[in-house]
Amino acid sequence: MDNNLILIKEFSKLTGITRKALYLYDKHNILKPVFIHPDNGYRYYDQYQLLTAKRINLLKQAGFTLNEISEIMDGKLLDDEINNLIEEKLHLEMEKIKAANQAIDQLENLRNMITNPNNVVKKAYLKSIIVYEYNLEPNENICVALNHSEEFIKELNVRAKEKIIKYKLTDNQIYPVSIALQVENKELNQSVSTSYFGFETTQFYSEINPYQEESVLKIKEKMENNELELSGSYIYERILNPDDYLYSSKRLSIFIFPSK
Repeated sequence: MDNNLILIKEFSKLTGITRKALYLYDKHNILKPVFIHPDNGYRYYDQYQLLTAKRINLLKQAGFTLNEISEIMDGKLLDDEINNLIEEKLHLEMEKIKAANQAIDQLENLRNMITNPNNVVKKAYLKSIIVYEYNLEPNENICVALNHSEEFIKELNVRAKEKIIKYKLTDNQIYPVSIALQVENKELNQSVSTSYFGFETTQFYSEINPYQEESVLKIKEKMENNELELSGSYIYERILNPDDYLYSSKRLSIFIFPSK
């Protein structure tokens, strides 16, 4: 028997591929043993297959399917086709990262909401975000407007991540002026998008009743109790709960004040 042959057990250790996976790769004609002993059925691989096995392992770890790996290893795909597959995998992984970051933010919000109800959560720089902004008419119902804005966002073929209400402070009067939905599509037409934040902030968590204009009362309460020095005339309410605003009796929010 050729001394360069490696028994499947040792081949598995050298490549990090389980024996079960090697059997599967053989079944799909991805990586076949060069010799199967006729008496005992032992499987042997050539040492030159080690590099091939490493490449297959990398493709598998990167999320390629068995069929995709088979086509790549057999040379059935052109370089451009392989690059397109890689771009698709990269996009999927980036989406997973975004989802994971959103989950982390939700957990942080939950922890702060439980441990610091109605108290200062943090003072921090809030990076700029792209939003679709809808200007409110005088006395327009905010809950209804939020739902209408979601319908409009769907027509623009973009995905909204969160909802924000912007209030204006003028002559000690506070009133809502617009609502906004953070969007992910950077190619959104500039005529329907703008940017929010990009400054230092002081933030508070609160649970409010959206039907009794509690948001304005909460803003006044926070300003009076905390002696806030604002660097701008706009205050923001970032809504946390994803409920339908027409039917939700409570709203969990972060009130964001621009700080000096």
